[in-house]
Amino acid sequence: MAKTFEEVETDAHIAMGLFDHDENGLITVDEFYKTFTKNGYKIDKEELSVIVENVDQDGDGAINFSEMLTIMIRMHKQTRESQDLLKVFEVMDKDGNKRISKTELRKALKLYGNKKVSSEEMDKIMREVRFNGKLVAVVLY
Repeated sequence: MAKTFEEVETDAHIAMGLFDHDENGLITVDEFYKTFTKNGYKIDKEELSVIVENVDQDGDGAINFSEMLTIMIRMHKQTRESQDLLKVFEVMDKDGNKRISKTELRKALKLYGNKKVSSEEMDKIMREVRFNGKLVAVVLY
């Protein structure tokens, strides 16, 4: 079930509490690094600096609550989109073998996309299959 904005906001407050060691309302690269390494994660400070740079909207070199909330909203959206994609995948995977065959894809495109696909188009689509370790997704053009 989708989280409400208030629940995502609460998650952002919790995250701030976990990382903001000096409780100044900002999370620095050092604070991220200390928290991650304390919890057994191996991560390079350079990598963390890049992550902070990409999220740091005001350019102060740290993450404030507003920026953390933006991260949490993005994460929630990605989770929701992944769940939606998984549901679509499960609908298309008629035999439940965790793979979408050419036949299953052809039927789904015809049924849901209202589109008849030629053998050549189907071969092209199947060549564009991507595998990410958990879910096979098909890139449709």
